Amino acid sequence: MSSPVNAGPLPYGAPGAATPDGFESTPQRLRRTLRTRPAEGLLRRSVSSAGNLFRGDDYPHRLAEAAAGAQAPVATGRRIAVVGSRGGAGKTTLAALLGSVYSSMRTDAVTVLDNAPSGGTLALRTGVPDAASLDIAAAELSRRPPTSLADLSALLTPAGRGNLLVTGRRGTGGRPTADDAAAKALSLAISRYCPITVMDCGTGLELPSTRWALSQSHLAVFATTASVAGLEDAGLYATAWRRDPALAAVPLLVVVVRNQPDGPFRADAEARRLTRMGIDAVGLGYDRHLAAGVEISLALLARRTRLEAASLAAGVLARATA
Repeated sequence: MSSPVNAGPLPYGAPGAATPDGFESTPQRLRRTLRTRPAEGLLRRSVSSAGNLFRGDDYPHRLAEAAAGAQAPVATGRRIAVVGSRGGAGKTTLAALLGSVYSSMRTDAVTVLDNAPSGGTLALRTGVPDAASLDIAAAELSRRPPTSLADLSALLTPAGRGNLLVTGRRGTGGRPTADDAAAKALSLAISRYCPITVMDCGTGLELPSTRWALSQSHLAVFATTASVAGLEDAGLYATAWRRDPALAAVPLLVVVVRNQPDGPFRADAEARRLTRMGIDAVGLGYDRHLAAGVEISLALLARRTRLEAASLAAGVLARATA
């Protein structure tokens, strides 16, 4: 009997796809429902629309201002590594959100790489759960280096409007994981054709796959929860970052994520507190659509979240190109 350790991760299952007995499984049903549920309920949206009839709504102007930085021209490819201290911190949500925002606001190609050791959900969050892994793309690149964006796009999986290029979960189907050299070669090749690459890395700073990604990046985004443990993690990791010779030269941005609607901590307030401590930090508030853990649709985010996401993407790109 084969060991469960060697078994590949379970497939996500297509939304609404029937099981062999003709019925949806519970995960399939929930995914089908949650992927189309907006962050704001009908009552809240109705009240907001009614209020806008009696006052000037400057939301489109504010959104355009927040988005301007995400559309800034990029002279050379920028690589952004997203890391976290523990599972559930929101790093994959951040990576997918950044990739979705950039690709929706730009006409050039944007890449998001799932660089977690195994079982990553970045491809699912970007709407292409069957995307080929970084390992497959790296192996193909070693045999046939791309000479154009079209060649590169053939190695990856397009998502969204087609200008978001994605790699899927690593270590699937019994395939070996690409070594550091092959993964680095892929990331550098991508940077020749894509102005922005976002890498979703494994938890912690010790994994070799995370360390090479951080050493190759122009900015590290550290995701942490708006909680006692999460805020303590932010301080400890920022201190460790400054003392690590291999990482100290890479700028670090902490993103405090509120992943519970009724948590006692406000993400923006805690981010300001970290900033006063000398840690570059911003907050991302709770959003029901983001917290569902399914495909991210920017149209289903709350208005406040869309503003925060656009501002976050602009700030991240500004730091990565500074």
